Amino acid sequence: MKTIENVSFHFSRRGFLHGALASGVFVLSARLIPQPLWAAEAEAAAPPFQPSLWMSIASDGTVTIVAHRSEMGCGSRTALPLVVADELDADWSKVKIDQATGDPKYGDQDTDGSHSVRSSFDLMRQVGATGRVMLISAAAAQWNVSPKECTTESHFVVHRASGRKVGYGEVAAAAAKLPVPKKEDVPLKSRSQWRYIGKESNSLFDLPEMVTGKTIFGMDATMPGMVYASVEHPPVL
Repeated sequence: MKTIENVSFHFSRRGFLHGALASGVFVLSARLIPQPLWAAEAEAAAPPFQPSLWMSIASDGTVTIVAHRSEMGCGSRTALPLVVADELDADWSKVKIDQATGDPKYGDQDTDGSHSVRSSFDLMRQVGATGRVMLISAAAAQWNVSPKECTTESHFVVHRASGRKVGYGEVAAAAAKLPVPKKEDVPLKSRSQWRYIGKESNSLFDLPEMVTGKTIFGMDATMPGMVYASVEHPPVL
């Protein structure tokens, strides 16, 4: 007889059958849904503008930035997306962070040695700046002016000579049709132009959820059929 002091995983026969049945229904449903409908739904869900693996912009202006490092209290999950948002000239309130799973396509995903920002800083700047250049080019083509006459300000492309401006979401689809420029053709902001990088006013992206108990940590993960046991009443195997 062995006593477990923390957590025991007990999957009931009913729970197993329920899960198996649900899976079977899903598979059957998938086979019955017409392929064109699957394609239409996928197309509708896809962001209009995704110039790189790390960032996309939806038609409503929402910017989704991939955080390829884990949050371990050092703020890397916030810091790296902030670098992208700064070079993109995005409104931080319209930014959504998508936590990446472990995948070789993201390269080094180690979160250790305090090197997350140091190792990915230049790459994240390039990601944001590339998106900004493409949005400017799309807006300039729409206005029939030179991209050199346009600039950006907090989620808008601006043509000051005519007083025109357009939101990022409004030109996202047009920007998606443009070729991604080469690295050497993408200018980066000067340090004096930084809005987020190095500013003490920026707090952790997830801070409100953390302090209100809404954040899901590893110890909070659950699975269907899992039975928890307290230390006072441990399960017996």
